[in-house]
Amino acid sequence: MRSIPLALTWELLHRGRWTLPAAALGANVMPLLLLTALRSEGGVDPGDPSMLIIHIVLAQISMLCFASALYAAQGPPSRLFALPVTNATLVAWHLVPSMVLMVLHSLASTAVLNALFDLDWPLWGPAFVGAVGYAAVAAALWLTERTGWILVGLTFVATVLGLWLKSRYGGAFSQPSHQWREVTPLDAVTLLAMGAIAWSVAVLGVARSRRSDPLPAFGIVAWIQRLLDPAPRLGRPFRSPAEAQLWFEWRKKGWAMPIIVAFSMLIGLAGWLVFSRNGTELLTAFYIAGVLMSVWALVIALIMGNCGRDDGHYEIASFLSTRPIATTDLAHIIVKTAGQSLLVSWILWAAVFLVAYLLLVPTRLAALPTDMQLLPWWYWPATLIAPWAIIAAGMSAGLTGRANLWAALLLLVISLWIGTLLFTRYWLPQQDRDWFLHGCTAAVGVLLVVLTAWVFIAARRREFISWPTVGTASTLWAALAVVAIGGWLLKPAEPFAVTVFMVGVLALAISPLACAPLALAWNRNR
Repeated sequence: MRSIPLALTWELLHRGRWTLPAAALGANVMPLLLLTALRSEGGVDPGDPSMLIIHIVLAQISMLCFASALYAAQGPPSRLFALPVTNATLVAWHLVPSMVLMVLHSLASTAVLNALFDLDWPLWGPAFVGAVGYAAVAAALWLTERTGWILVGLTFVATVLGLWLKSRYGGAFSQPSHQWREVTPLDAVTLLAMGAIAWSVAVLGVARSRRSDPLPAFGIVAWIQRLLDPAPRLGRPFRSPAEAQLWFEWRKKGWAMPIIVAFSMLIGLAGWLVFSRNGTELLTAFYIAGVLMSVWALVIALIMGNCGRDDGHYEIASFLSTRPIATTDLAHIIVKTAGQSLLVSWILWAAVFLVAYLLLVPTRLAALPTDMQLLPWWYWPATLIAPWAIIAAGMSAGLTGRANLWAALLLLVISLWIGTLLFTRYWLPQQDRDWFLHGCTAAVGVLLVVLTAWVFIAARRREFISWPTVGTASTLWAALAVVAIGGWLLKPAEPFAVTVFMVGVLALAISPLACAPLALAWNRNR
């Protein structure tokens, strides 16, 4: 390469040639699902005040999804510390290409949603906030890298940027009242100032890491580690290699989701105390948090499926691959760790939700929100089963060690889905749309069941699982499927195609018992 900027930009695009397009499409999965559901229930009204809140929330989720993939594709600046490059140059050409891609992604995403659903959402303001937000988050990560201050830095950045973005739609501490139609000169100056501050902090962070200077810890992190993960007593050996590996996996990954859930609820509760203090809104927030459990599951799936030497490599590390433990045992230990992590997180959310309900509703400090009064019977089990299905699929894909392959397949699947939506909207007659979409939904459910059956057959042929495991998994899936179909028969309000899809998701939930050993074997025997 003829220049440092060109080399770093080319490397970013090359390393993210599959993951970035997949993330760009994946970031729009939730908006497409939500807006499609709203349109099927009676249409999408861009002038509805609730659409302002939906726009603000979805825009931030989309930014987060794409920025995460962008950060992973780019890699840490530390890999270039040995090269004769100044800190300022290193930071500038890590940030500039990424910020440009953030702007392009936001513009394209919003334009497509506007075209599909006639939304008329603003383009430029959120796009610039996404770019500046990426720079600010990267600066916070580089400044606090490998220290306990990372949560403090990210919380500060998220709070400042979130409140400023909220203030563009009305008051920073009130309900949004209008769209952000115009980026004023004051807005532009503020964004430029934030970008300059982020660049300065990033240079300081890279310089600190390059010199290996520590940040003061005050012993807080060590105390938390001793509290959450006390070391085994001296002279107390593990009873088996599997028990030692389970302890190691939980110590390395198990606390990730409970900490994310607890931290999110803590921040949300603090925001409620400062800005709202309305009991009904608090219960609504807990109800939404149950849905967001699936969003957190996406992050946990990436963590649980990574057996590599660092966050950017999914190929199993040589130390782990040569460890004297059977592939099936190692895979099931990883699955058990993921299941325990999700269960602890779900119990934490449900317990706090129940306490809030018992304190507010019987004392008449809050009324039960309308959305919760109309909850279908399957909402509560879905808040546990749906995140587990997402973790199961993402974790199994990660255990193969073929990140680019799965990114390409995800890109293909999401492209087909978006193409299907475009086809039904612009080329299919109105009277044929419902049956076509219901047919596609049922077909996906059947496909998930068939793929799960094939995985179990393949794992049994290679003797990764035993017949009792196959029987237990089949019985569990059949029982859950009967409950789902029975619920539809009692209250057939939803199309039967949705129930077929739910049955497919239930099959996906039991798939890790067979899929994880197969995936890990493919990764371990490269």
